[in-house]
Amino acid sequence: MEKNLLTKTNRIEIIDILRGFSLLGIVIVHFTEQYYAGQMPEAVMKASHQNIADSIVQGFTGILIQGKFFTIFSFLFGLSFFIQFDKGKESSSFFLRFAWRLIILFAIGFVHSLHYRGDILTIYAVLGFGLLLTYNLPDKALLFVALFLVFDFPAFFTRVAQTFFDSGSPMNGDQKELQLYFDTLKQGNYLSILKANIYEILPKFQFQLMFGRLYITFGLFLLGLYAGRKNFFGTWENQIPWIKKICKISGWTILGCILFNVVLFGGAQLAKINLSQSLQFAFGGLTFDIFNCCIATLYVMGILLLFRKEKWKSRLMNFYALGRMGLTTYLMQTLFGIFIYFSIGIALLGNIGSATALAFGLVVYVFQIFFSQWWLSRFQYGPIEWLWRSLTYLKVQPMTKSEVSSAE
Repeated sequence: MEKNLLTKTNRIEIIDILRGFSLLGIVIVHFTEQYYAGQMPEAVMKASHQNIADSIVQGFTGILIQGKFFTIFSFLFGLSFFIQFDKGKESSSFFLRFAWRLIILFAIGFVHSLHYRGDILTIYAVLGFGLLLTYNLPDKALLFVALFLVFDFPAFFTRVAQTFFDSGSPMNGDQKELQLYFDTLKQGNYLSILKANIYEILPKFQFQLMFGRLYITFGLFLLGLYAGRKNFFGTWENQIPWIKKICKISGWTILGCILFNVVLFGGAQLAKINLSQSLQFAFGGLTFDIFNCCIATLYVMGILLLFRKEKWKSRLMNFYALGRMGLTTYLMQTLFGIFIYFSIGIALLGNIGSATALAFGLVVYVFQIFFSQWWLSRFQYGPIEWLWRSLTYLKVQPMTKSEVSSAE
């Protein structure tokens, strides 16, 4: 009988390399957004002085990074669920343990949300319970539901329906409230920031639902689960022709999305047809979501193809340690971000352009590469991973490599 998984070392290598790579895109997006995670006040936007470098960085991140790396990160969450399930499926307590693990993740994410309203861990924890309900779906049904959600068709149909009662742009926020929140992050004390962010947790879920992100994220969980079932990352080196075919399909789909938008919106403008905002949002959003998914697919397939080459394998291994402690890396990025941008640190929010922000983010990421390598040369887990694991089993886990060796 064929094994479902790679050997432990190889599996961890390729999956954690992808996770570490996804965290590169995440740090770039968060730092160029200055850890604000939302619409800035108009007064701040008008007062900002963008140069050519800033515009280039914004265009680059908007087209090639934003929304793509969280796609990979979310897909890997579903894949990790399968790996845990495959290891523990013989245990009658697996589902209770995984549910408890999600509750702990929500608690970690809640604390994170108090400092940064763009936290994704609480979203993952809530949606993770859906994996417990869908893990037994037949393969074909699982793949169909996954793609239906990943391409955000539920949000598309909702937006089309809203055409009949168009209520305007969903991005028109109250300027007084936007300014108050900005001022709190920029000038407020630590407690005022916590208080402001605790009121942002429920709106975050509403935002995720309105823009279809909840559907997409859960769809990616299911897609990761499906990839695990099919042992894709256990046999990918034997599927190179199929991987190249996926790349071609993704590339042509990207081109199709671009041409569709040019024809639809350009044609409507030439014909002087006034498309409602909901209709623009529906078709523009659908093609953008598909575009993001295809770009992310190209990134993953590209890394797999490069990983076969010896000179690239050594370079890609720089992502490995950082990806192994992905939760710690993600939270550490926030720690640096709020120190750089918020009032509890050096308060650069709104004072620097996207190019400078990008440089800060890359410096942080490079530091994390060296830090994660240093840490894992001495310890078995990242600090937050160790905490999560210890709370999951309600027992202090061995932390140093010597402790693990003696336990074996």
